[in-house]
Amino acid sequence: MTFKTIPVIRGFTEIKEIFEACERYNAVICGGYVRYMCSPKKDPVKPSDVDLFPKSFDAFDKLKSYFLETEKFEVKHENDVSLTLDAPKNTVWEYRPIVQIIKPVKEGAIVTTGTLEEILENFDFSIVRVGLLSSTTALADEDFLDDEKKMLLKLKNIHCPVSSLLRCVKYGKKGYYLRPMEAMKLFIDWDNRDDDYKIQLIDFFDKSNTEDKWTQEEVDQLERLLRID
Repeated sequence: MTFKTIPVIRGFTEIKEIFEACERYNAVICGGYVRYMCSPKKDPVKPSDVDLFPKSFDAFDKLKSYFLETEKFEVKHENDVSLTLDAPKNTVWEYRPIVQIIKPVKEGAIVTTGTLEEILENFDFSIVRVGLLSSTTALADEDFLDDEKKMLLKLKNIHCPVSSLLRCVKYGKKGYYLRPMEAMKLFIDWDNRDDDYKIQLIDFFDKSNTEDKWTQEEVDQLERLLRID
């Protein structure tokens, strides 16, 4: 996969302190917020949060400690994939994007740690395969600028066809377009899955249509299924 360096156009001031924390504690900023920073569009879709990717478990612990203990953030939500934080009230952090720390994972084809290129190669759409290098530059997929300009969803990785479909819907609501051939990739991927995988997912989603409460174990199992490659 080819990546190239592209310029940052906007949005660094809002995450300056977050970027400095990542530099200090060995993490990188990738995904939707960096897409917004580098988008060639005059009025790009704004992100709701900023994703931080620690390069090791030690880096994760230090980054978590910095935000929770030094800056007095609180945990908003945590699962085995990520940690979403609430900014302290009446501080400059209230005017910054929501901070989400992605936990380091190397589980089969799922990679959320390592070099910047390794992390980006694991992302699904070309329009989010972009990571911040400095206040002025980012590393991006070779198709990023063209696809972002045209607001096209191009699938480059499918860890789970269902979770990818849900993300397509999410981005579709923001104005992005999924070409029919790209949509076909999801059906082909589903057809290639084994029966056990399909039955588990169908059972989980069937239960979600009832009033039965999910156990935390069931929630964790579903989240694992949604990212299996």
